[in-house]
Amino acid sequence: MFNLEGSDKSKLVAIVVVLSNRSYLTPSEEISLKHLRHYLGKYDKYIVIPKGLEFDLTDFSVKRFDDNYFGSIEAHTRLLFSSEYYEAYSDYKYILMYHLDALVFSDVLEKWCETDFDFIGPPWLKHKDAPYAGNPEYEGKVGNGGFSLRKVSSFLKILNSSKYAINPNEYWKKYQAHKRFRKRILNFPEIMLMKSHRYNNVRWELDQWNKSEENFIANRAAHYYPEFKIAPLEVALHFGFECVPRYAYELTGRTLPFGCHAWEKYDRAFWEQHLLE
Repeated sequence: MFNLEGSDKSKLVAIVVVLSNRSYLTPSEEISLKHLRHYLGKYDKYIVIPKGLEFDLTDFSVKRFDDNYFGSIEAHTRLLFSSEYYEAYSDYKYILMYHLDALVFSDVLEKWCETDFDFIGPPWLKHKDAPYAGNPEYEGKVGNGGFSLRKVSSFLKILNSSKYAINPNEYWKKYQAHKRFRKRILNFPEIMLMKSHRYNNVRWELDQWNKSEENFIANRAAHYYPEFKIAPLEVALHFGFECVPRYAYELTGRTLPFGCHAWEKYDRAFWEQHLLE
């Protein structure tokens, strides 16, 4: 467990708000920002914006990245798959990712840092009304990234891993060893290519990844860093809610979590009673 005594709290955690390529905030984003300032205003806070955008929030520091990392979900995923994103916060043990469709309801951020998990986010609960119902890549797992606590060093270990994406020997046994000799010979160059880390590593996998960044965290991160610790569902539920918040609220004994994600998308009426006036 992380010991706060004698530590430089300013380097324990930073709050990171990744903006779009718009030069304004919507009313709902203003509400999200209001909650962040009210409950977590004392922490170091950063906005992440394109190099070509003029945007200023007086109580936030600014981190700028290439314009091609903004403007779409795919572009945002590329940003979060880049080592430079996490290297920008290498002075901190954690970053709290706070998209402006999130809300926070208390200041227990340091206590969550003490848990020493590598990743915590709202869990994908098993429920018939969940958008991922029946999908084993999501259901019952923890991976939601829009409101999430991430250990910077662990994500850098994943993104800089030298481990194969696909084990060449296992691939050969599963897909090639049973084939006729002639076909095995024809496919031999493919195996040799797979034994080159340049064409069979984490960067190779991420470059062709066509699912969400959260899916990668939940299902592939531990492949590249086996010690990667994601908070269990029962713990993550107290960290945050996403969809089916009324069901999640009952599971926690009718207590609010630390925060939530996509509050306006999933049952805004439930969250309106908890908004700051």
